[in-house]
Amino acid sequence: MNTQELLQKKGELANQADLILKKAKDEGRYDLTTDENRQFDEIHADIEKITAFVEKEAKQTALAEGVGRRSEQEQPERRDGNRIIQPGRATNQDRQEALRGWFMAGSDTGASESMREAGRRCGLNIENKHMQFRLAPSALRSDNPEAIAQWEKRAAMGTTSGAVGQYTVPDEAMRALEVSLLAFGGMRQVATVIRTDSGADLPIPTSDDTSNKGAILSENTQASEVDITFGQIVLQSFKYSSKYVLVSVELLQDSSINVAEFIGRALGERIGRITNDHFTTGDASSKPNGIVTAAGAGVTASGLTATTTYDNVVDLVHSVDPAYRDKGKFMFHDGGLKMLKKIKVLQYSGDTTGVPLWSPGLAPGAPDTILGYPYVINQSMTTPATSVKSILFGDFSKYLIRDVRDVTLLRLDERFADYHQVGFLAFSRHDGDLLDAGTDPVKYHVQG
Repeated sequence: MNTQELLQKKGELANQADLILKKAKDEGRYDLTTDENRQFDEIHADIEKITAFVEKEAKQTALAEGVGRRSEQEQPERRDGNRIIQPGRATNQDRQEALRGWFMAGSDTGASESMREAGRRCGLNIENKHMQFRLAPSALRSDNPEAIAQWEKRAAMGTTSGAVGQYTVPDEAMRALEVSLLAFGGMRQVATVIRTDSGADLPIPTSDDTSNKGAILSENTQASEVDITFGQIVLQSFKYSSKYVLVSVELLQDSSINVAEFIGRALGERIGRITNDHFTTGDASSKPNGIVTAAGAGVTASGLTATTTYDNVVDLVHSVDPAYRDKGKFMFHDGGLKMLKKIKVLQYSGDTTGVPLWSPGLAPGAPDTILGYPYVINQSMTTPATSVKSILFGDFSKYLIRDVRDVTLLRLDERFADYHQVGFLAFSRHDGDLLDAGTDPVKYHVQG
């Protein structure tokens, strides 16, 4: 199927889900049978698979175009066997071989001489047990596949710089870690990510002047003074550990395995999980101030524990100032999405069908929506239950994530030698908080 056919299939599946809900309503039921629940969930699982596939297809298309443009621009001057040599700089193959040599240096067999040679060409001392490298200056955004392709292109064409063992050749590990940070959770998909070279406290000024207004003056009347009051939030740099990842020497020795990508992905997943938890529900006590904690009160679904109503969702949207609503999105756990998908709105007296709050995006690149607003699934949020802040709405770009670009990767050679394993451990520093001067750009829906 091509993209258009997939989107058409998505629309057909959405209609099938509507029919299940309509049947229950026509029969005077407001709960689905076990079989209907299973069918409903399977249909929406297929819809989500199609959505994810279309997004991956768009990302791959953008990447292929970026690689094609790069190939047209690169003009190798000579070859050494299968390796392209360009005067004045190491090749991508040199960087990959040097990085693999650094990983291998902790095993009993050690790195080969060709790996050491590649390391020297790249300025990397593979005997060092620690390596510092930098994430890209700008963080990846899942809503911009072309930017991802361009970022990967720049990473692949990076040149060596800095002192031996620092800022050199960790392209594969860095890319895998970056992608994993983005993939785990929903906060990095919608927040504003700031990357700084140092971990010093970063004050961000805030100001709320919305209550002050001008005035009409009579002739020859002096204007009065009303000062603007400034506040600030301070982003710190809490140190996160991936905990160590153990890799067998056999895996390191297997030339068919991209060890750098494997390690980068594993470390990125671990750091991505814990930081997304803290960016979501952190209490600002020796950790980031999470978006749920920082959000303002929007709507309380009185008397409801695991469900809500159309009116409550509309009230939540309109509890956010229009200045932030234009960029508004919903955020919830997958269980919250399931709850909202089952809500249908009757349009007129006698209407037995209704229109669902959830609407599938049927055009290429168009997101699925709730009440016309896109949404983000964040599994660090809690499923709907009593006293739970189950839905957020607002401008999530006002949430700031601070990354310190230096990432430290340690190789633990001797500690696990008797298991014929090598340990790898990463440290990185992050913080996050909502840029809010008192106007509540994000608000929450809580179950009553």
